[in-house]
Amino acid sequence: MNTYFNSLLTLTFVLITINMYGQFGPDGDRTVLTKAEIDKQYQLNIKKSKIDGVYIPTDTDDAIKEIKALAPEEGLSQFAEILDENEAARKLYFGLGRWMAVNWSFYDGSRLSHGLKEKGIVHPDDMVIYLLTVLHRDLNGINGDHTDIIEALEQKRKKIARESIDKVISTEIKRK
Repeated sequence: MNTYFNSLLTLTFVLITINMYGQFGPDGDRTVLTKAEIDKQYQLNIKKSKIDGVYIPTDTDDAIKEIKALAPEEGLSQFAEILDENEAARKLYFGLGRWMAVNWSFYDGSRLSHGLKEKGIVHPDDMVIYLLTVLHRDLNGINGDHTDIIEALEQKRKKIARESIDKVISTEIKRK
């Protein structure tokens, strides 16, 4: 089990390094795109079956099928054995979760992320948590429409937004 998490940690480090390098041009200058360029790329990405050579699942079921095909059986078994699904999702968030966000283009858009947005999951971090939770349920034979996960993620986002607003208001009141 320890070897599995060490492997995930190594994979996470490699993905973060690759992601950081990819944000800069060949001369070390930061690549800056306009909103129109970002929107255009998004519209192109959501129609692609592959981005940077990586297959992009069509929907949640396809994503779960793809993860199960790519992941080692031992790792899936260990993941399934974690009793609390929230704990399970947290444990793989920075490993498999980061891999999904980067390779399935949750930040820049993909057909999978677009489909998740249409379900009401708009933040890439929430997309990761949603898929990891659905994977955990699938491995444990729990099926359903998973709207409870979406509602919980929406509530969490609203709470974070509310706390941010309260913090700004509190800071402004202290200044006066």
